[in-house]
Amino acid sequence: MTIELVSDQYLDQIHQDGVRILEEVGIRCAHPEIRQIFEETGMAAFDDSSGHLHILSPLVEQALSTAPKRGQFWVEDNSFGIGGTAPFIYDDQTGELILPTLEHVARIARIADKADAVSFMHRGVLVKGQEVKTIELIAEHCRKPIYISGVETDEGLALAKKLHQARGNFTLQFAIINSPLNIINGMVAPFLKAVREGVPVSLSTMPMAGLSAPYSLSGLLALTHAEALFGIVLAQVMNPGITVVHAGLPSIANIQKNYSVDLGLISHNIANLLMAKVCARLDLPSIHSGCTTSAAEPGPVAEHDAMIGYALMKKHGFHQMRHAFGFLKELVSFSIEKLERHAALCSETGPDQAPEVVVDPYDNEGFEAILRNSSNPNYMRDDHTLKNTGKVFIQ
Repeated sequence: MTIELVSDQYLDQIHQDGVRILEEVGIRCAHPEIRQIFEETGMAAFDDSSGHLHILSPLVEQALSTAPKRGQFWVEDNSFGIGGTAPFIYDDQTGELILPTLEHVARIARIADKADAVSFMHRGVLVKGQEVKTIELIAEHCRKPIYISGVETDEGLALAKKLHQARGNFTLQFAIINSPLNIINGMVAPFLKAVREGVPVSLSTMPMAGLSAPYSLSGLLALTHAEALFGIVLAQVMNPGITVVHAGLPSIANIQKNYSVDLGLISHNIANLLMAKVCARLDLPSIHSGCTTSAAEPGPVAEHDAMIGYALMKKHGFHQMRHAFGFLKELVSFSIEKLERHAALCSETGPDQAPEVVVDPYDNEGFEAILRNSSNPNYMRDDHTLKNTGKVFIQ
């Protein structure tokens, strides 16, 4: 049995506000093909004066009706995974940051395959110029479900399609939106191709409260949900019935740490838990972020941050959480020693170790802040942020 943090009404309001954002605020979109895809539905329109594409709510509901449900996905509820792509390896012997190699990729995949607590595998680290070889190594050494992000070449997409058809449990992750509400033109072409080829996709977006999203929990969640919904609707319009994973990762700019993203906050875990609950209400497969740390190196702080995350997730229930093992501060580096230690720590941690949490009431002013800022990252100077500083995200 899981314990609910908020009411169903709270969760449903997040969804309603997310749909309303797509309709009333829209997405800044300079990509002509995306505009055409939406405009041909007759349920979307482009505003030349603002450069925003507006999606009507009936189109969102239509897309949700054709999207495969959570029970059809190949990763079970309450699954922790590696997730993410760090540009550096944390050398556990010297404490230095070094460039990842293909051997690091293979080693991470072997550990993920054997660790009971690790339910799915992301590549973990980025080896530049080795897209195809990275995918091959992960598929060779890890039999569990795989996510791969940043696939841009025709060779990489062809291999992804082959693996999806041959082994299943394979998902390509894309980030086509830069928060708040801006299309990233450079990532659109491979995403569109993957969708047309029928390869399952995950739509990742990571707004930061206080920088690119409202500085309140419900406002942050509504914006995150709107961005993920946009990708889900686009995929369903192009290829109805294609598997799409909601990968909205709400995060928080720590004002006390010069607005850097702080993934070790209890509030970060709570935000992602609630995003998972919104997706559960919609019966969507979803993957979010939790159980990571604000520490730059493995040790007591990183273990404490992770343990709190594991306990909260197990107490309240979710679908999939990434970043749950080897990552360090701001996802910049990946420790293989931390991966091994935290896979054990996850198994050792129970829901009874979770702290008591009180969720802030729904903040209707969060939506007003989104209306004001639209696709501009002005939240740091917004009155809403200034008013809430020191009053929210303090757990």
